[in-house]
Amino acid sequence: MMTRKKRRVFLIVIIVVILLILATTFVVLYLNTDMFKSSKTLFAKYMGENADNLKALENIISKTEYDMQLETNPYNETIEAKVNYTQNIGTTEENTNNGINQLKVTIEGQTDNNNQYDYRAIKLLKNDEQVSQAEYLHSGSNYGIKFSDLFNQYLVSGNTNLKELFRKIGYSEEELQNIPDTITLNTNFLNDMKFSDEELTSLGEKYIGIVNQNILDTNFSKQSRQTITIDGQNYIANAYILSLTKEQLNNIYVNLLQAIEEDETILGKIDILQNKIDEVTLGNNSINLREDLISSIDRTINRINQSNIGSDETRIIVYESEGETLRTRVETQDYQTNIDYINISGKTFFEILVSNGESEKYRITLNYDSNTLNIEVNDSEKATAFTFNKTEEINNQSRKQNYDLIYEVSDKKVDINVIRNTEIKSINNMESFNNENAVMLNTLDETQTQEIINTVRTSLDSELETIRQEVAYQDIEQMLIELGLMKDSTVLGSEGITETEKNRFNADFELLQGENIAGESVVRSIQAVKSNIANMEVVSDNELRLTIMRNQGNEEIVNTLTTFLEDSRNNKYNISVQYDENGLVNQLILTIVEDR
Repeated sequence: MMTRKKRRVFLIVIIVVILLILATTFVVLYLNTDMFKSSKTLFAKYMGENADNLKALENIISKTEYDMQLETNPYNETIEAKVNYTQNIGTTEENTNNGINQLKVTIEGQTDNNNQYDYRAIKLLKNDEQVSQAEYLHSGSNYGIKFSDLFNQYLVSGNTNLKELFRKIGYSEEELQNIPDTITLNTNFLNDMKFSDEELTSLGEKYIGIVNQNILDTNFSKQSRQTITIDGQNYIANAYILSLTKEQLNNIYVNLLQAIEEDETILGKIDILQNKIDEVTLGNNSINLREDLISSIDRTINRINQSNIGSDETRIIVYESEGETLRTRVETQDYQTNIDYINISGKTFFEILVSNGESEKYRITLNYDSNTLNIEVNDSEKATAFTFNKTEEINNQSRKQNYDLIYEVSDKKVDINVIRNTEIKSINNMESFNNENAVMLNTLDETQTQEIINTVRTSLDSELETIRQEVAYQDIEQMLIELGLMKDSTVLGSEGITETEKNRFNADFELLQGENIAGESVVRSIQAVKSNIANMEVVSDNELRLTIMRNQGNEEIVNTLTTFLEDSRNNKYNISVQYDENGLVNQLILTIVEDR
């Protein structure tokens, strides 16, 4: 028989063992299930899965195994592109009788990347009869183009000393500053734009951390067994909810934007895109994506800080089913946004839906499986729809791809169809440059170069005019106008700027508008647009009118204005804008708000 002391020890051992079992069970459940985890922890967990969903969407545009074979094997390909424009869809007057539908472009090519070889014969056809033809050849470090209807020789340039070549052609020293000596083509552009697994993990931890640092546990809640419908199917899901006031949300928004401004992982992708644009334009463009992004963020932060007052509530809801994030929903007083993601048996469904509670405003839908990609974009306010379809068939070394790009506005539709056939096979007869079929521009002197270029320009101008007549250029222009892709007059009066440039210019000032804006915020706003402030007029004791002229800023005026604003930093201002006859902002009006 056990003594009392031994029984006591035995009971203690039993209790310790039970506690260890319970503790082990708790740890296993905590690490592998959602039991015992707070709503805040689970919200962060399933919100973070959106990064994985993004990664999965990126993989859709990744290179396939067949694409990688094309990088290391010679291949032949043909491409056929055709446009079909239809008017008065769904009516008795439906019409496809226009010059556009008679046109077709064909491209026949051979490529061998290992030997730095690429040849393309490009033809423009009307009713299957040739209108024009050009040939392009890349061989080694030399690049050439031949306008077959005009000349029997390639105009060839080596990928070296390009600045000197353009100087001989007649470019000014100012223009030459944007031209590199060599052009480096980035064939892995899309892959370079993708975020790596490590980058996505780091970004997720960073930005979810910023959110977590600015919210309390009491902002989170949970609703179990909620029914949601995605792509026509019902799902039972748990909802993890983050509720924030306008001020709380705006503070988080500002912190996130400030982090993005200094995030080299994100800005580095912007730089890659910038480099691609510079390659295509030979550096001759006025776009600086990094500066534009940071400037846009600064304006947004400024606008938020000017209106960061209110009790409106925003709810961010993450719906989870069987450990997978199915929907992320944002609810405000004015709109609701659903971001849905489903991946079942290799089929991906992704959708963004924006509504105002009463009606749908905007929808983007993506459906993808191994052979078919479909993207639809619908804007109900503008009655437009955009659809992209891609299908492909692979048979041994051959691949057939079919692309359909459809754009619809009201009762009009344009359908761009591209068929691409590729076959991996040896190239028996490679085209090459020689003294008879090529003119090496790099080896000519300035006089010879300009004589050839002028002859080509004259012949091309005549050829282009013939093409304009054959391809019904006016039909194309009218189609773009009817689809809302081009205005009747893309140049605005004497200002000589496009509609897009006007909207971009105006936006810088329209974002500054508001009431009861603190003096310090006004100073920051003025600094953001100072290059366009040409004059200042004191209308009264409480009103200033600033004259706005594109790129004609007056530094002395800006300094005087800044000094005044800094000396009167306790004032608050109402800011508004006025426009000239072309719809371009020409005045910024600052009115001091009087104390009452």
